[in-house]
Amino acid sequence: MAIVIQGFSGPFIGRLGPAVGYMWKRRNCVRSYREHIRYPNTAQQREERDWFVGMVRFAAEARQVLKLGLARQAAEAQMTEGNYFVMRNKQHFVRHEGSVQVDYSQLQLADGPAADVYFRTPRFEEDETVVVDFEKNGSLFHSSSEDRVYLYAYAPSLAKGLLSAPVPRRRKSVAIRLPEAWNGLEVHLYGFVVDREGRPSRSTYIGMGRVDHYQYHGAFVPLNKNWSEFVDMASEANAEPHTTVPAEAPTEGRVPTIDLFGDPPEVP
Repeated sequence: MAIVIQGFSGPFIGRLGPAVGYMWKRRNCVRSYREHIRYPNTAQQREERDWFVGMVRFAAEARQVLKLGLARQAAEAQMTEGNYFVMRNKQHFVRHEGSVQVDYSQLQLADGPAADVYFRTPRFEEDETVVVDFEKNGSLFHSSSEDRVYLYAYAPSLAKGLLSAPVPRRRKSVAIRLPEAWNGLEVHLYGFVVDREGRPSRSTYIGMGRVDHYQYHGAFVPLNKNWSEFVDMASEANAEPHTTVPAEAPTEGRVPTIDLFGDPPEVP
């Protein structure tokens, strides 16, 4: 809306149709109105925007982890934890043929002087619980049994992450319960340590797997408890859930039982 100063034909200030009136060095001036395009849609600009949005979205989802793992370095660099993560990891978000590819194995979610641990191969237990055993790093002596060990799981297809509850180093095992909605999805696992002084260790990329379960009598049962076989299954596009229940041990010497919720037993 424009404000007319001296009658209908006089100078004006503000937008009037395709023209904009303004004052410059006490002079009344007019310029053409240029519409501001907030999100340009050229291919290169869309690719650049998607690249930046992908990094920021990952950092925003992992903000709890970054506060534990990158707070000290971010404070020294006078940045937020999210901005520091982007600066450290932007080379692992690669623009390729109109899309953004992420090398999740190279992402650093934590870094510091605390003694880390050796994470072993993950395994699935009942439901969607992932358990990872760990051992003390023999080359590092300055550690405490009270140091806290964390797991972080990230599902790229949902852009969602989940941080485990901390366990003391003396437990030698840490677990995380994944949501049922993650069944069939690719999941990346990270681990790190925070010592008694709040200093983190360097994060470790534990590996990638896929959560595959079948439902048996209302309970979710893992197809296999070995994480490495889940990694192999993730690479097979046609892998289908196997619903065969393992056979029970021989019943010699005990009375056989009947499952009231299953199929009736066959008559010999």
